[in-house]
Amino acid sequence: MSTTYSKDVESALARQTLLDREQVRPVDQQQPVIRMLPTLRVVVLGGRSVIDKGRDVLLPLVDELRAELAGDPLLICTGAGIRARHAIGVALDLGLPTGALAELAGREAEQNGHLVAALLAQEGVAYLGHDTAAHQLPVHLAASNAAVTNGFPPFGVHEFPAEVGKLPPHRTDAGSLLLADAWGAASLTFVHGADTPDGSVTASELLDDESAVPPVDREALRILQRAKHVRSFRVIDGTVRGNLPKALAGEPVGTLVSA
Repeated sequence: MSTTYSKDVESALARQTLLDREQVRPVDQQQPVIRMLPTLRVVVLGGRSVIDKGRDVLLPLVDELRAELAGDPLLICTGAGIRARHAIGVALDLGLPTGALAELAGREAEQNGHLVAALLAQEGVAYLGHDTAAHQLPVHLAASNAAVTNGFPPFGVHEFPAEVGKLPPHRTDAGSLLLADAWGAASLTFVHGADTPDGSVTASELLDDESAVPPVDREALRILQRAKHVRSFRVIDGTVRGNLPKALAGEPVGTLVSA
């Protein structure tokens, strides 16, 4: 005998869509979100601003990271540099979609990640792909206390509406922030290769000033305003020795950007 009714699992979201933020909000805010890795420190090495500058900039930073391995766990995210911009330029000429552009840029960020991991290989540090960094990070940190991954988020075969454009808005800054927030990291530090003023600013102030060039991608600032765990991050000048250890120790160095 067939039935003409369906059964729902009893839930405040029964027969609702998770795309409706008004339906999700009361359920989403009932309980605090658990930090899975509450002592994790995430460090982002810029591709063009740090890694592309070569040994004089990168090797001292790697030495500082090596010295931090005895402390709380580290996730090092690497960005894409000038080679990715060249590849994206060619891909735009060919009319490739956003997902393909992100894949090309992510490949260079991945190459940079392998490079940094190789420099720390003697300490047992390895490069982790996107899936591994998103799902198996704890077991790798238990073995080495640090790991390297590609900060450029994957898009898949995705394309935005024409008015948005084809360039991926979520790049290394946004991807690293998403990873840090998902794991419930204790801190997030962006390492640039240029002078970074000391002080503090809010994401709203940076977004409101359309004429200014923010220290990170604007999409990362928007994500910061909605993040669950990461409510601020620091942007430091990695060419100055000692800035990175100070930032990881919570000292007021560089620019503090808060939600």
